[in-house]
Amino acid sequence: MVIISTNKGKIKGLEKPNIQCFLGIPYAKPPVCNLRFCEPQPMDSWESIKDTTKFGFIAPQNHPDTPPIEQIEDENCLFLNIWTPKADDKARPVMVWIHGGGYIIGSSSRPRLNGERLAIYGNVVVVSFNYRLGALGFLNLPGIPPNLGMQDQIAALKWIQENIHNFGGDPTNITIFGESAGGMSVAILLAIPAARGLFHKAIIESGAANPRDFMPERARKGSEELLSKLHIELGNLDALREVPLKKLLRMQKKIAGTIVDNKESPFWPFVDGKLIPEQPLEIIRKGKVSKIPLIIGYNDDELGFISNLLEQADEDRKNVIIGLVQSRIHKIGINKENLEKLISTYKQEMSMIYPNKPYKYWDMILADAMFRIRIIRQLEAHAIHQSNIYSYIFTYESPISGSALHTFEIPFVFGNIDTTDMAEGAIESNETTEQLSKIIMDTWITFAKTGNPNHDSLPEWPSYDMINRATMVLGINPKVYFEPLDILRKVWDNML
Repeated sequence: MVIISTNKGKIKGLEKPNIQCFLGIPYAKPPVCNLRFCEPQPMDSWESIKDTTKFGFIAPQNHPDTPPIEQIEDENCLFLNIWTPKADDKARPVMVWIHGGGYIIGSSSRPRLNGERLAIYGNVVVVSFNYRLGALGFLNLPGIPPNLGMQDQIAALKWIQENIHNFGGDPTNITIFGESAGGMSVAILLAIPAARGLFHKAIIESGAANPRDFMPERARKGSEELLSKLHIELGNLDALREVPLKKLLRMQKKIAGTIVDNKESPFWPFVDGKLIPEQPLEIIRKGKVSKIPLIIGYNDDELGFISNLLEQADEDRKNVIIGLVQSRIHKIGINKENLEKLISTYKQEMSMIYPNKPYKYWDMILADAMFRIRIIRQLEAHAIHQSNIYSYIFTYESPISGSALHTFEIPFVFGNIDTTDMAEGAIESNETTEQLSKIIMDTWITFAKTGNPNHDSLPEWPSYDMINRATMVLGINPKVYFEPLDILRKVWDNML
């Protein structure tokens, strides 16, 4: 065991060879009872030594994350975790992970997110945290402070800023990184005033600050629908605080569905005029974050399972799947005429790249709508005022898909390729994947240390600009492409 002082009291963590682990550290008061739907409140000081040797509760959510793991859900969920080579005065770079899950599922304590190997390998301090999800974190109603889930993230970053020096970390060298909704959170934190000075570099994996996702009307409509289903009048916060958690989640699920449903959850961050004063992408375009180095990218086949499903389906099932994909694309803001234009272009290009995958164009259209084009728009916004930005595509020939689907880069980032905390057979642990994991870890760690991702295992990685659009393909044989898939990029002009 190892005992460390924080600004609120002493904590007890685990001592292992080459690593010290502090799990389930409370960074704010439990947001329960009269603190439900309130801003995160600083912890009171404590006298005894607090045990932080196991993960804290995770945020309440509609259904288990995938694959499901045994984690207790509770509204008392505002905990963070720290992995450090040693709690000394070495002032190591700090890497703070923000988990994904569409703001309705997820946690910081999944096995694939264990920070031990990354901390040891890079001699860095790794931190992760939970934040409020779904309706508990993102209601847009009078009397409720806006974007509570994002306020939780800021509270966690403030705690880290104030305490990380006690854990061998450097509070002047903090990198935030995250995937999917976690990557989107990084994009928001880059832009909003309340987060300035709390971190110094950023890595966004499969996420971006897409304006359509942050419309306050969407959040308000869903919040009012929730009140209606609960038979609570607008403004009656006392009644809302008294709703049993299971009932609240049950009504939330009717509105938002689950992470795999063909629904747009309204319980997301939204522009509120205060915490998020305007669209994050517009703040970035104005040059307000030009001093923050950035890596941003996506996986080579984020939604590759769609074409596989289509290849295996009969005609009736194919029509259902295609209908669902079209519906999703229309919800993103693509009308029928533009969709036909996309289909024509993508069908032709994909037939040359994937001659044996007749439905591949559906994967790529939806993936580009949800990930690649949004990421390109964010790169373009940064590039107006900034040169220290880097674009990547992660590639891996997974045994179950032949490519890197959504989330598949995460075990490589953390050095946990032997984890069972992925779809069965998604990643094979062998010499090649070990080498790929080292390439990815070296890239992220080098960037966290220096603000530049270049290292000996990569070819020269130029920063991104609007002329060359240099993009690193991060695979077992890394290489740089200029203007990758440019024909497909251009067809989206004036669409997203």
